[in-house]
Amino acid sequence: MRILIYCLTLLGLITFAGAAAAHHSFAAEFSYELFGTKEGKVVELHYVNPHTRIFVAVTNENGEQEIWDAQTHSVNILFRLGWGKDTIKVGERVVLEGNLGLEDSRKIWIRTLTMENGTVITPDGGGANQQ
Repeated sequence: MRILIYCLTLLGLITFAGAAAAHHSFAAEFSYELFGTKEGKVVELHYVNPHTRIFVAVTNENGEQEIWDAQTHSVNILFRLGWGKDTIKVGERVVLEGNLGLEDSRKIWIRTLTMENGTVITPDGGGANQQ
C-alpha cells in the first residue's frame, strides 16, 4: 500500500511539473510599460492553451504587411466570458489594444479587441460588449 501511495504521489508531482513548465510568465514576452494599438485583418485563429492566438495582418508605417501575434487567455476562460469559436472570423478587420511584445517582437497581449460591427471584447474585464 505504501508503494502505491508513493507511486501516485510521484505521478502527481511529475504531471504538475510538466504543466507548470508548459506555461510561461507574461513578463517573459510582453511589456508592462509598452501599450499600443494595431489594426488589421485576421488571417489565422488558434483556440489553444495556454493562450488563444489571433494572427492579424497589419500595414506598417512603410506600407508593408506584417503579421502580428495577438494573444489572450485560454479557451476555457474565454468561453466562460461568452466568447465562442465563431466570435471572430478569419478575414474580419479588428482593432487591437494592449501590451506590446518585448524586443520589438510583433506580439500584443489583447486588452481590448474591437470588431468591424462595433462589438468591443475585453478579455481581462468581461465578455463581448456591444458598443
